[in-house]
Amino acid sequence: MAVQQQQEQQQENAYVSWHTLIEDYAKSQPDKVFIESLDQGKRITFREMNEWCNRVANFLKARGLTPSDKVTLIGKNSIESMIIYFGTLKYGSILNPIFAEESEENIYRIVNLAQTSLILYDSDLHLDKGKRPSAQWISFSEFFGNEAAEGELWELLRDQPATFDGHLGDARDAGLIVYTSGTTELPKGILISRDALFCMVDEISERMGITEKDRVLEYRAYNWLSSTLLTILTSMMRGNTLFLAKKFSRSRFPDWVKKHDITVSSGVPAVFSMLVNEPVPLTRGDIPNLRFMTSSSAPLPVETHLKFEEMYGIPINQAMGMSEAGWMVGNPPAKRKMGSVGLPLKHKEVFFLNEDGDRCKPGEVGEMVVKGRAMGSCYLKGDGSTDVFSKEGFATGDLGYMDEEGYVHITGRKKDLIIRGGINISPMEITSRLLEHPAVAEAATVGAPDKIYGEEVVCFAAKKDGFEISEEELIAHCKTTLPDFKAPKKIIFIKTLPRNQRGKVAKKDLLKLLEG
Repeated sequence: MAVQQQQEQQQENAYVSWHTLIEDYAKSQPDKVFIESLDQGKRITFREMNEWCNRVANFLKARGLTPSDKVTLIGKNSIESMIIYFGTLKYGSILNPIFAEESEENIYRIVNLAQTSLILYDSDLHLDKGKRPSAQWISFSEFFGNEAAEGELWELLRDQPATFDGHLGDARDAGLIVYTSGTTELPKGILISRDALFCMVDEISERMGITEKDRVLEYRAYNWLSSTLLTILTSMMRGNTLFLAKKFSRSRFPDWVKKHDITVSSGVPAVFSMLVNEPVPLTRGDIPNLRFMTSSSAPLPVETHLKFEEMYGIPINQAMGMSEAGWMVGNPPAKRKMGSVGLPLKHKEVFFLNEDGDRCKPGEVGEMVVKGRAMGSCYLKGDGSTDVFSKEGFATGDLGYMDEEGYVHITGRKKDLIIRGGINISPMEITSRLLEHPAVAEAATVGAPDKIYGEEVVCFAAKKDGFEISEEELIAHCKTTLPDFKAPKKIIFIKTLPRNQRGKVAKKDLLKLLEG
């Protein structure tokens, strides 16, 4: 199938398997670089990726895996991890990706939750054999382009045929397991069907305007659904080149985007905050083809957004998603709205419900609900059963509203609301005010237990290098625009805010500091 026919099918919302996409690009643009690993200094073309995926598929077939079997991948952002990643998708079993930086305890808990029988893991991980769940564990090292390659998986792959015709299953079968960011003790596992996964990639790549000419930079973990959809799978769906780094590096970022002529880069609020507070040598003239950076995973303060664009001249394009639903809304690059996370994507219906359960009018704040074809199917349970999502819609827990033009604005999280004397207070409002002060690098707001009001507003703030400000001065700054009942009762200065692996502020850790 030609590339043009693929794109026409995608526009018509017709499901195309990853097996077909990988095969077709291997034929239509065999020598084009698909992935360049910035840490390994290696490149793999579409033809080479297809051949290695076929070896993985034949290896899985030889083990008798079915569409309902799960293959766990534990690795880092490397070409070898991507070969296993796409090889599993091409074969047709369920991919269960775990990033190597996950704790050993959580790795075992996730393996048990998924009830997987085959685990392919990076040999750099030193996992205690005595603690491993009962399953087949096979290690892999850097085998692509390595004449001296060794390791268990390499021994099993090297003699496998480089062609494969036995794709399993259909669009309705589960294709991927993703996990929430861990706000609960154990991240929740979510099953996504192949059709839903296809639609998730189709809608976000279309909204962001990604084409085969793009050169996309990704440094977030491959098991985040945001990176899975926006960069990794999009690059196979659209036929562009992906530049992959193991993690973000402030010092290397300018060289990455300049040397490789990056056109689209991923981003998270923590990265933008870092680049604003610790500037790097990078100007718009250095990177004329960088169209935009994306921002997701956590709210991006307007102050940080404006300052970053002022300093570097790089547009930030905000979008929003969650593990249960993929990307839900996103700003069209040509029609961005500052402070908004964008318009609903084409396979999604997004609306807000008030406390009475009625749909909100434009501008009315309520809880966000999303439904549609591009949604996760269910939560996995430890006993092997599932908790199926309602077809009526998934309540995200986010508070916000839709304006007259259909753009979505987020005002906070329902569970994070501070209830002071019966009045709801949004932590985001107070945090945004703190960040307007030139001495504040980053900030967060929580509700602390209070005997009189039930909860009281307490803030944590990190000062910029070379700046000094007192707690009293910062509280006074807040009171210039906030009513007294919203102004922080206490501000605690901290060197840096604790964050989880996805860059979200770990508010539980902040509350522990209060208790201590």
